[in-house]
Amino acid sequence: MNDARRTREVIRQTDPTLPDGSLNLSGNLPPIVANIFEQRYRVALSKVMTEEQLSALFGSHRFMGTERDRRAGSVFVSRRLGSPPDVNRVVVTNGTQSAIDRLFDSIAGRGGVIAVEELTYPAIKPIAARLGIRVCPVRIDDDGVVPDSFSDVCKRDRPRAFYTLPTLHNPTTATTTLDRRKAIIDTARLNNVQFIEDDIYSILPLDAPPPFAALAPEISWYILGTAKSLSPGMKVAYVVAPDGAAAGHAFWPGVKSTYWMPAPLNAAVTANLILSGHANEIVDSVRLEMEHRHELAQVILDGIPVTTRAGALNLWIRMPRAGTPHLEIARLTQNRNVIVGTGDAFVVGDRLPPEALRIGLGTVLTRDQLSRGLQVVRDAYRSVLKPSLSA
Repeated sequence: MNDARRTREVIRQTDPTLPDGSLNLSGNLPPIVANIFEQRYRVALSKVMTEEQLSALFGSHRFMGTERDRRAGSVFVSRRLGSPPDVNRVVVTNGTQSAIDRLFDSIAGRGGVIAVEELTYPAIKPIAARLGIRVCPVRIDDDGVVPDSFSDVCKRDRPRAFYTLPTLHNPTTATTTLDRRKAIIDTARLNNVQFIEDDIYSILPLDAPPPFAALAPEISWYILGTAKSLSPGMKVAYVVAPDGAAAGHAFWPGVKSTYWMPAPLNAAVTANLILSGHANEIVDSVRLEMEHRHELAQVILDGIPVTTRAGALNLWIRMPRAGTPHLEIARLTQNRNVIVGTGDAFVVGDRLPPEALRIGLGTVLTRDQLSRGLQVVRDAYRSVLKPSLSA
Protein backbone atom coordinates (compact mmCIF):
# COMPACT_ATOMS: atom_id res chain seq x y z
CA MET A 1 0.00 0.00 0.00
CA ASN A 2 1.55 3.35 -1.03
CA ASP A 3 1.83 6.35 1.32
CA ALA A 4 -1.11 8.26 -0.15
CA ARG A 5 -3.44 5.28 0.12
CA ARG A 6 -2.28 4.49 3.66
CA THR A 7 -2.86 8.12 4.66
CA ARG A 8 -6.40 8.07 3.29
CA GLU A 9 -7.06 4.89 5.25
CA VAL A 10 -5.71 6.40 8.49
CA ILE A 11 -7.89 9.48 8.00
CA ARG A 12 -10.92 7.34 7.23
CA GLN A 13 -10.43 5.30 10.38
CA THR A 14 -9.99 8.45 12.48
CA ASP A 15 -13.09 10.15 11.11
CA PRO A 16 -15.01 8.45 8.28
CA THR A 17 -16.90 11.69 7.54
CA LEU A 18 -13.79 13.51 6.28
CA PRO A 19 -13.39 14.07 2.54
CA ASP A 20 -11.12 11.61 0.78
CA GLY A 21 -7.60 13.04 0.49
CA SER A 22 -7.89 15.44 3.44
CA LEU A 23 -5.04 15.90 5.88
CA ASN A 24 -6.52 15.48 9.34
CA LEU A 25 -4.83 17.68 11.93
CA SER A 26 -7.87 17.64 14.20
CA GLY A 27 -7.11 14.36 15.96
CA ASN A 28 -4.87 13.79 18.96
CA LEU A 29 -3.20 10.51 18.10
CA PRO A 30 0.42 9.36 18.29
CA PRO A 31 2.27 8.98 14.99
CA ILE A 32 2.43 5.55 13.44
CA VAL A 33 6.01 4.32 13.80
CA ALA A 34 5.27 1.58 11.31
CA ASN A 35 8.53 -0.33 11.14
CA ILE A 36 9.23 -0.77 14.84
CA PHE A 37 5.55 -1.25 15.75
CA GLU A 38 4.89 -3.87 13.11
CA GLN A 39 8.06 -5.79 13.94
CA ARG A 40 7.42 -5.86 17.67
CA TYR A 41 3.69 -6.47 17.40
CA ARG A 42 4.20 -9.38 14.98
CA VAL A 43 6.64 -10.98 17.40
CA ALA A 44 4.22 -10.58 20.30
CA LEU A 45 1.28 -11.87 18.28
CA SER A 46 3.29 -14.86 17.06
CA LYS A 47 4.31 -15.73 20.61
CA VAL A 48 0.72 -15.64 21.81
CA MET A 49 -0.51 -17.72 18.89
CA THR A 50 2.19 -20.36 19.28
CA GLU A 51 2.63 -20.50 23.06
CA GLU A 52 -0.93 -20.03 24.33
CA GLN A 53 -3.59 -22.73 24.35
CA LEU A 54 -5.98 -20.97 22.00
CA SER A 55 -9.09 -22.81 23.13
CA ALA A 56 -8.42 -21.58 26.66
CA LEU A 57 -7.47 -18.09 25.48
CA PHE A 58 -10.71 -17.60 23.56
CA GLY A 59 -12.89 -19.88 25.63
CA SER A 60 -14.08 -17.36 28.20
CA HIS A 61 -14.30 -13.69 29.10
CA ARG A 62 -11.19 -12.06 30.54
CA PHE A 63 -12.91 -10.51 33.56
CA MET A 64 -10.52 -8.12 35.35
CA GLY A 65 -7.64 -9.65 33.35
CA THR A 66 -5.62 -12.76 34.06
CA GLU A 67 -2.84 -12.56 36.62
CA ARG A 68 -0.34 -12.16 33.76
CA ASP A 69 -2.42 -9.36 32.23
CA ARG A 70 -2.57 -7.57 35.56
CA ARG A 71 1.15 -8.09 36.13
CA ALA A 72 1.81 -6.47 32.76
CA GLY A 73 -0.47 -3.61 33.75
CA SER A 74 1.41 -3.21 37.01
CA VAL A 75 4.70 -2.99 35.08
CA PHE A 76 3.26 -0.50 32.60
CA VAL A 77 1.86 1.90 35.21
CA SER A 78 5.05 1.68 37.29
CA ARG A 79 6.61 3.99 34.69
CA ARG A 80 4.52 6.73 36.30
CA LEU A 81 3.73 5.47 39.80
CA GLY A 82 7.37 4.82 40.68
CA SER A 83 6.93 1.18 41.64
CA PRO A 84 4.64 -1.65 40.49
CA PRO A 85 1.37 -1.70 42.44
CA ASP A 86 -0.04 -4.96 43.82
CA VAL A 87 -1.65 -6.84 40.92
CA ASN A 88 -4.87 -7.18 42.93
CA ARG A 89 -5.34 -3.42 42.54
CA VAL A 90 -5.01 -3.61 38.73
CA VAL A 91 -7.95 -4.00 36.36
CA VAL A 92 -7.43 -4.57 32.63
CA THR A 93 -10.02 -2.75 30.53
CA ASN A 94 -11.06 -2.25 26.93
CA GLY A 95 -9.58 1.22 26.68
CA THR A 96 -9.76 4.41 28.71
CA GLN A 97 -13.27 5.38 27.73
CA SER A 98 -14.81 2.14 28.99
CA ALA A 99 -12.85 2.48 32.24
CA ILE A 100 -14.18 6.02 32.74
CA ASP A 101 -17.73 4.84 32.05
CA ARG A 102 -17.48 2.16 34.70
CA LEU A 103 -15.87 4.43 37.31
CA PHE A 104 -18.37 7.25 36.83
CA ASP A 105 -21.23 4.82 37.36
CA SER A 106 -19.61 3.14 40.35
CA ILE A 107 -18.35 6.21 42.21
CA ALA A 108 -21.03 8.79 41.47
CA GLY A 109 -24.03 6.96 40.02
CA ARG A 110 -27.31 8.46 38.87
CA GLY A 111 -27.89 11.85 40.45
CA GLY A 112 -24.26 12.12 41.54
CA VAL A 113 -21.77 14.92 40.88
CA ILE A 114 -18.28 14.74 39.39
CA ALA A 115 -15.87 17.66 39.07
CA VAL A 116 -13.98 18.01 35.79
CA GLU A 117 -11.69 20.60 34.23
CA GLU A 118 -13.62 23.37 32.46
CA LEU A 119 -12.22 22.03 29.20
CA THR A 120 -12.25 18.25 29.20
CA TYR A 121 -12.16 15.10 27.10
CA PRO A 122 -15.25 15.37 24.86
CA ALA A 123 -16.50 11.87 25.72
CA ILE A 124 -17.03 12.90 29.34
CA LYS A 125 -20.22 14.89 28.75
CA PRO A 126 -22.17 12.14 26.91
CA ILE A 127 -20.99 9.50 29.40
CA ALA A 128 -22.15 11.64 32.32
CA ALA A 129 -25.45 12.50 30.61
CA ARG A 130 -26.25 8.86 29.91
CA LEU A 131 -25.54 7.93 33.52
CA GLY A 132 -27.49 10.87 34.96
CA ILE A 133 -24.40 12.47 36.48
CA ARG A 134 -23.88 16.22 36.78
CA VAL A 135 -20.41 17.53 35.89
CA CYS A 136 -19.06 20.71 37.51
CA PRO A 137 -16.26 22.70 35.85
CA VAL A 138 -12.99 23.50 37.62
CA ARG A 139 -10.92 26.35 36.25
CA ILE A 140 -7.56 25.73 34.60
CA ASP A 141 -4.75 28.01 33.46
CA ASP A 142 -1.26 27.60 32.03
CA ASP A 143 -0.13 25.82 35.22
CA GLY A 144 -3.02 23.35 35.16
CA VAL A 145 -5.86 22.99 37.63
CA VAL A 146 -6.44 26.06 39.81
CA PRO A 147 -6.58 24.84 43.45
CA ASP A 148 -8.88 27.62 44.68
CA SER A 149 -11.39 26.81 41.96
CA PHE A 150 -11.30 23.12 42.90
CA SER A 151 -11.88 24.06 46.53
CA ASP A 152 -14.86 26.25 45.58
CA VAL A 153 -16.42 23.42 43.56
CA CYS A 154 -15.95 20.98 46.44
CA LYS A 155 -17.67 23.32 48.90
CA ARG A 156 -20.50 24.34 46.55
CA ASP A 157 -21.29 21.15 44.58
CA ARG A 158 -20.03 18.33 46.83
CA PRO A 159 -18.66 16.12 44.04
CA ARG A 160 -17.95 12.45 44.72
CA ALA A 161 -14.92 12.48 42.42
CA PHE A 162 -12.67 14.69 40.31
CA TYR A 163 -12.03 13.43 36.78
CA THR A 164 -8.79 15.05 35.68
CA LEU A 165 -6.18 15.01 32.90
CA PRO A 166 -3.42 16.70 34.89
CA THR A 167 -0.50 15.90 32.58
CA LEU A 168 -0.52 17.39 29.08
CA HIS A 169 -4.15 18.35 29.48
CA ASN A 170 -6.29 17.92 26.39
CA PRO A 171 -6.63 20.32 24.58
CA THR A 172 -4.44 23.00 26.24
CA THR A 173 -1.31 20.84 26.90
CA ALA A 174 -1.08 22.39 30.41
CA THR A 175 0.48 20.24 33.13
CA THR A 176 -0.64 20.79 36.73
CA THR A 177 2.41 21.68 38.82
CA LEU A 178 3.55 19.54 41.74
CA ASP A 179 2.71 22.25 44.30
CA ARG A 180 -0.80 22.53 42.90
CA ARG A 181 -1.24 18.76 42.95
CA LYS A 182 -0.39 18.71 46.65
CA ALA A 183 -2.83 21.53 47.40
CA ILE A 184 -5.57 19.78 45.43
CA ILE A 185 -4.95 16.54 47.31
CA ASP A 186 -5.33 18.37 50.64
CA THR A 187 -8.69 19.71 49.46
CA ALA A 188 -9.82 16.33 48.14
CA ARG A 189 -9.04 14.62 51.43
CA LEU A 190 -10.81 17.32 53.40
CA ASN A 191 -13.95 16.98 51.24
CA ASN A 192 -13.95 13.19 50.77
CA VAL A 193 -13.40 13.48 47.00
CA GLN A 194 -11.77 10.68 45.01
CA PHE A 195 -9.57 11.16 41.95
CA ILE A 196 -10.32 9.56 38.61
CA GLU A 197 -6.98 10.34 37.04
CA ASP A 198 -6.65 9.93 33.28
CA ASP A 199 -2.87 9.90 32.75
CA ILE A 200 -2.96 8.76 29.13
CA TYR A 201 -0.70 11.53 27.78
CA SER A 202 1.96 11.18 30.47
CA ILE A 203 4.22 8.51 28.98
CA LEU A 204 5.91 10.59 26.27
CA PRO A 205 7.23 13.52 28.38
CA LEU A 206 10.26 12.65 30.49
CA ASP A 207 9.76 15.25 33.24
CA ALA A 208 6.08 14.98 34.19
CA PRO A 209 5.26 15.47 37.89
CA PRO A 210 4.15 12.38 39.82
CA PRO A 211 0.48 11.46 39.41
CA PHE A 212 -2.14 12.10 42.08
CA ALA A 213 -2.19 8.31 42.45
CA ALA A 214 1.46 8.28 43.52
CA LEU A 215 0.85 11.05 46.06
CA ALA A 216 -2.56 9.91 47.37
CA PRO A 217 -3.15 6.29 46.37
CA GLU A 218 -5.86 5.74 48.97
CA ILE A 219 -8.28 8.12 47.20
CA SER A 220 -7.14 7.60 43.61
CA TRP A 221 -8.39 5.63 40.65
CA TYR A 222 -5.53 5.76 38.16
CA ILE A 223 -6.03 5.09 34.43
CA LEU A 224 -3.16 4.60 32.00
CA GLY A 225 -4.14 3.61 28.47
CA THR A 226 -1.98 2.54 25.54
CA ALA A 227 -3.75 4.55 22.81
CA LYS A 228 -1.63 7.71 23.06
CA SER A 229 1.78 6.11 23.50
CA LEU A 230 1.77 2.74 21.69
CA SER A 231 -0.99 2.76 19.08
CA PRO A 232 -4.54 4.15 18.95
CA GLY A 233 -6.17 0.87 17.98
CA MET A 234 -4.76 -1.29 20.77
CA LYS A 235 -7.65 -0.34 23.08
CA VAL A 236 -6.17 -1.56 26.34
CA ALA A 237 -6.09 0.57 29.48
CA TYR A 238 -5.01 -0.34 32.99
CA VAL A 239 -6.83 0.93 36.07
CA VAL A 240 -5.18 0.99 39.49
CA ALA A 241 -7.74 1.02 42.31
CA PRO A 242 -7.10 2.19 45.88
CA ASP A 243 -7.14 -1.48 46.91
CA GLY A 244 -8.16 -4.90 45.58
CA ALA A 245 -11.57 -4.94 47.21
CA ALA A 246 -12.44 -1.55 45.70
CA ALA A 247 -11.40 -2.81 42.25
CA GLY A 248 -13.84 -5.70 42.40
CA HIS A 249 -16.60 -3.57 43.84
CA ALA A 250 -16.30 -0.99 41.05
CA PHE A 251 -15.95 -3.27 38.05
CA TRP A 252 -17.63 -6.58 38.75
CA PRO A 253 -21.23 -5.25 38.69
CA GLY A 254 -20.62 -3.96 35.17
CA VAL A 255 -19.95 -7.32 33.55
CA LYS A 256 -23.59 -7.68 32.50
CA SER A 257 -24.21 -4.11 31.43
CA THR A 258 -21.06 -2.62 29.90
CA TYR A 259 -18.23 -3.34 27.48
CA TRP A 260 -15.23 -2.69 29.69
CA MET A 261 -13.64 -6.17 29.43
CA PRO A 262 -10.79 -6.44 26.87
CA ALA A 263 -10.75 -8.97 24.06
CA PRO A 264 -8.55 -11.89 25.21
CA LEU A 265 -6.18 -11.78 22.23
CA ASN A 266 -5.69 -8.03 22.54
CA ALA A 267 -4.99 -8.23 26.26
CA ALA A 268 -2.56 -11.12 25.79
CA VAL A 269 -0.58 -9.46 23.00
CA THR A 270 -0.38 -6.19 24.93
CA ALA A 271 0.86 -8.07 28.00
CA ASN A 272 3.53 -9.75 25.87
CA LEU A 273 4.69 -6.41 24.47
CA ILE A 274 5.01 -4.95 27.95
CA LEU A 275 6.64 -7.90 29.71
CA SER A 276 9.13 -8.44 26.88
CA GLY A 277 10.22 -4.80 27.00
CA HIS A 278 9.17 -4.25 23.38
CA ALA A 279 6.52 -1.73 24.45
CA ASN A 280 9.34 0.49 25.72
CA GLU A 281 10.96 0.43 22.29
CA ILE A 282 7.71 1.50 20.64
CA VAL A 283 7.23 4.33 23.15
CA ASP A 284 10.81 5.51 22.57
CA SER A 285 10.22 5.53 18.81
CA VAL A 286 6.97 7.48 19.17
CA ARG A 287 8.70 9.96 21.48
CA LEU A 288 11.55 10.48 18.99
CA GLU A 289 9.13 10.96 16.09
CA MET A 290 7.17 13.52 18.11
CA GLU A 291 10.40 15.42 18.82
CA HIS A 292 10.98 15.70 15.07
CA ARG A 293 7.40 16.84 14.51
CA HIS A 294 7.63 19.48 17.22
CA GLU A 295 10.80 20.83 15.63
CA LEU A 296 9.05 20.95 12.26
CA ALA A 297 6.07 22.81 13.72
CA GLN A 298 8.33 25.30 15.48
CA VAL A 299 9.98 26.24 12.17
CA ILE A 300 6.82 26.40 10.04
CA LEU A 301 4.68 28.24 12.62
CA ASP A 302 7.39 30.67 13.68
CA GLY A 303 5.81 33.92 14.84
CA ILE A 304 2.44 32.33 15.66
CA PRO A 305 1.63 32.10 19.42
CA VAL A 306 1.69 28.34 19.89
CA THR A 307 1.30 26.63 23.27
CA THR A 308 2.66 23.10 23.61
CA ARG A 309 5.08 21.04 25.67
CA ALA A 310 7.59 18.28 25.05
CA GLY A 311 5.75 15.01 24.44
CA ALA A 312 2.41 16.67 23.67
CA LEU A 313 0.54 15.25 20.69
CA ASN A 314 -1.00 18.60 19.80
CA LEU A 315 -0.50 22.34 19.60
CA TRP A 316 -2.92 24.85 21.13
CA ILE A 317 -3.10 28.17 19.31
CA ARG A 318 -4.94 30.96 21.12
CA MET A 319 -6.19 33.86 19.05
CA PRO A 320 -4.53 37.24 19.73
CA ARG A 321 -7.80 39.14 19.38
CA ALA A 322 -11.43 38.59 20.33
CA GLY A 323 -14.16 37.44 17.99
CA THR A 324 -14.12 34.21 16.07
CA PRO A 325 -10.97 34.31 13.94
CA HIS A 326 -10.28 30.67 14.83
CA LEU A 327 -13.48 29.62 13.07
CA GLU A 328 -12.50 31.56 9.96
CA ILE A 329 -9.04 29.97 9.99
CA ALA A 330 -10.60 26.52 10.34
CA ARG A 331 -12.89 27.26 7.40
CA LEU A 332 -9.99 28.40 5.21
CA THR A 333 -7.89 25.34 6.02
CA GLN A 334 -10.83 23.05 5.31
CA ASN A 335 -11.21 24.70 1.91
CA ARG A 336 -7.69 23.45 1.22
CA ASN A 337 -8.45 19.95 2.57
CA VAL A 338 -6.71 20.41 5.92
CA ILE A 339 -8.92 19.73 8.94
CA VAL A 340 -8.09 21.38 12.27
CA GLY A 341 -9.84 21.29 15.64
CA THR A 342 -11.45 24.03 17.69
CA GLY A 343 -12.18 24.18 21.40
CA ASP A 344 -15.97 23.99 21.26
CA ALA A 345 -16.27 20.26 21.94
CA PHE A 346 -14.23 20.47 25.15
CA VAL A 347 -16.33 23.03 27.03
CA VAL A 348 -18.10 22.13 30.27
CA GLY A 349 -20.77 24.34 31.78
CA ASP A 350 -21.74 27.78 30.53
CA ARG A 351 -18.32 29.24 29.78
CA LEU A 352 -17.74 30.53 26.26
CA PRO A 353 -15.80 28.24 23.91
CA PRO A 354 -12.11 29.15 23.82
CA GLU A 355 -10.97 31.17 20.83
CA ALA A 356 -8.29 28.68 19.91
CA LEU A 357 -7.29 25.91 17.53
CA ARG A 358 -6.09 22.43 18.40
CA ILE A 359 -3.58 21.12 15.87
CA GLY A 360 -2.74 17.41 16.10
CA LEU A 361 0.81 16.50 15.13
CA GLY A 362 0.54 12.72 15.07
CA THR A 363 -2.52 11.84 13.00
CA VAL A 364 -1.01 12.26 9.55
CA LEU A 365 1.26 9.48 8.41
CA THR A 366 4.44 11.31 7.38
CA ARG A 367 6.37 14.44 8.27
CA ASP A 368 5.99 15.64 4.69
CA GLN A 369 2.19 15.53 5.04
CA LEU A 370 2.45 17.30 8.41
CA SER A 371 4.64 19.98 6.82
CA ARG A 372 2.10 20.59 4.06
CA GLY A 373 -0.75 20.73 6.55
CA LEU A 374 1.06 23.16 8.87
CA GLN A 375 1.89 25.43 5.95
CA VAL A 376 -1.82 25.64 5.15
CA VAL A 377 -2.55 26.48 8.81
CA ARG A 378 0.16 29.15 8.79
CA ASP A 379 -1.13 30.73 5.60
CA ALA A 380 -4.72 30.76 6.85
CA TYR A 381 -3.67 32.25 10.20
CA ARG A 382 -1.71 35.03 8.54
CA SER A 383 -4.52 35.71 6.09
CA VAL A 384 -7.12 36.15 8.83
CA LEU A 385 -4.98 37.91 11.43
CA LYS A 386 -2.70 40.00 9.22
CA PRO A 387 -4.28 43.34 10.23
CA SER A 388 -3.72 42.71 13.96
CA LEU A 389 -0.23 41.37 13.38
CA SER A 390 0.86 44.46 11.49
CA ALA A 391 -0.81 46.94 13.89
